Amino acid sequence: MGVGELSALNGVAGAYTEQVKLIHIVGTTARELMKKRAMIHHCLGPEPDHTVYEKISHHVRAAHCWLTDSKTAPAEIDRVIHKCYEASIPVYIFVPMDMVHEPVSADILFQPAELTPKGDGSSEIQAVQAILDLVYRAQRPIILIDALVARHEAKNQAREFVELTKFPTFAAPMGKGIIDEDKPYFCGIYSGQISRPGITSAVEDESDLIIDLGPFLSDSNTGGHSRRIPIDKYVAVNPHDVKVADRTYGLTRITSFLDRLNGELDVNKLQNVVPLRFQSPAVIESESAAITQEWIWDRMSSFLLPNDTVVVESGTAQFGFPDTKLPPNVLYITQVYYGCIGYAVPAILGAFIGQRERGVSGRGILVVGDGSLQLSVQEIGTMIKLGLEDIILIILNNKGFTIERAIHGPERDYNNIAQWEHQLMLSFFGDNDGVKKSHKIRTKTEFDKVVTSRDFLTTKGIQVLEVFMGTFDVPWRLRDQIALIRAGKQTGSV
Repeated sequence: MGVGELSALNGVAGAYTEQVKLIHIVGTTARELMKKRAMIHHCLGPEPDHTVYEKISHHVRAAHCWLTDSKTAPAEIDRVIHKCYEASIPVYIFVPMDMVHEPVSADILFQPAELTPKGDGSSEIQAVQAILDLVYRAQRPIILIDALVARHEAKNQAREFVELTKFPTFAAPMGKGIIDEDKPYFCGIYSGQISRPGITSAVEDESDLIIDLGPFLSDSNTGGHSRRIPIDKYVAVNPHDVKVADRTYGLTRITSFLDRLNGELDVNKLQNVVPLRFQSPAVIESESAAITQEWIWDRMSSFLLPNDTVVVESGTAQFGFPDTKLPPNVLYITQVYYGCIGYAVPAILGAFIGQRERGVSGRGILVVGDGSLQLSVQEIGTMIKLGLEDIILIILNNKGFTIERAIHGPERDYNNIAQWEHQLMLSFFGDNDGVKKSHKIRTKTEFDKVVTSRDFLTTKGIQVLEVFMGTFDVPWRLRDQIALIRAGKQTGSV
């Protein structure tokens, strides 16, 4: 209650914004103390309202409950959990201390929990028919894959639809990794005008049908709102409705809708769709040995493995990593919309543990800037305390907040940070072999040597790769998006 609750609020707000399921259980003071407005530690002021913090979280949750009655508590818990799954945003459960040992009826435990939302059958049938009519006529169709497919548990259904149609498929930056990038129909990252050559025109001008699965139309996920997709050829399959051109079919659910669409699709009625392929421009190798933003992101692909979990921090890394090709079945996580620095270090900890609990054996890989690292570095200590293995921490050392320098104040002191000795970080947090597993990388040759070395590939535990980069060097996507916004070229369209 209180201090911890407020500390967690920023993370809860991020989950709300990015549509991530989260159940926040808050222990509160006993019911009698609430009635008396007793001055208990963590409360606010004299005669404190012990429920004040619940009011603060009102705007970042889908539902909440107070477990103050043992008769209704089990049903209340089920209600908010169901809402969490339905909306894919956080919920709160407030538990007074004196309720913890209250006996409750076990009857509800024998009722199967239905956590997969179902849509309105009639509305979904109509939407399916409307889309299939377009799909069967389309000569140059395109599929876009975006984040809300994964957030609303429709990843498998989306993969099946793409596999059935084999239509040329692009991912938004937040949708990266949902479709395996080695598939012949995967064409790259589409982000409005901030896309590789040929991609923008292929999607916006040359296609005759665009099916957008799980769109998330935030600024940096759409190239600074620079998409120019004609509405008359646009289909959006949203979590709770489907839009076909200017008509909306409400009360649908993306999982049940895509199941229905896949079941009704007759691949024999599809037109002969010409595959699309786009070659990434060759990286121009400068004579300098220094590691550059242009060089590193393609090189990151060289040591990624199937089933890895990759978490990328807000900042330059978030704009560079879309150019890294992922192997199959990689879980890619980044917080594009909320964009809270300090997110990624605890996120790789939680995601890695979650993957292990699900039986996924891949490595955990964090890509984080030196500035963002300083906000939540203590969670590396938690990794060591828990004895976690197979985690690689890639720290981009560019002496401060390079993304902020690019936006405003390149020489301002507030974009500088304390210069840490990252090579001592693991040992500081309790790893006796930490220095041996930490690498300083200043040149391209050193990078290639480390990531291909036997020690790097076989070492267990946690490893640190400290990669030194130019203080003012930024990825092309970030540079172009800043220029587009400054020129006032955002469209705000789909």
